Amino acid sequence: MVRDYKNKVVIVGCGPGLKAYISPKALYNINKADILVGSRRLLKLFPDIDAKKMILEKNYKIMVERISAWRSTKQVVVLVSGDPCFFSYTKMLTKDIGRESCLIIPGISSMQLAFAAIGECWDDACFMSLHGRDTEYAELVKKVREQGKVGILTDHKNTPAIIARRLLENGIRERRMFVCENLSLPDERVHEADLVSALNIKTNGLVVVIITKK
Repeated sequence: MVRDYKNKVVIVGCGPGLKAYISPKALYNINKADILVGSRRLLKLFPDIDAKKMILEKNYKIMVERISAWRSTKQVVVLVSGDPCFFSYTKMLTKDIGRESCLIIPGISSMQLAFAAIGECWDDACFMSLHGRDTEYAELVKKVREQGKVGILTDHKNTPAIIARRLLENGIRERRMFVCENLSLPDERVHEADLVSALNIKTNGLVVVIITKK
């Protein structure tokens, strides 16, 4: 039971978007929370939870200080999109609060869902995130040149079209791009294109890009 996790911050993976993908263990802990911390989008998934809700945005340092103080008397549950151990702020939380003070409950990553959507295994792929990271394109070009499959987390600025343009500018052409948009949600879409055609792909929402060799 969650009360056995005395003084531990429970970090919960909320999956790719659809609430049905959240595990029963994760839901159990969320329902037992005294304080629920997460983004606006994730907190909206739980309108009926009887817990104090705290929005985690750019107030990270302040929120970590509060979480450290709360955990001695309250059960704090932190919501993380996808899987907590895959490109999330879990790394910062465990560093600042201490791994021994955290309990991590895995979730389904949007990357897992993306590979399932295109019918490809992901055990031979490599991964990177361009979410909020504008200086990673040299590393992306290197990985796409050297690897057969590259999974990329994106944001509203680093779009599939921008990624395609950067790769083409660096002389990379013989690749296929899969654009997986709003995975698990009613408006889910999956596009497949070569890099030149991908320059014209427009997206609106949460996007995962997978690049494979032709």
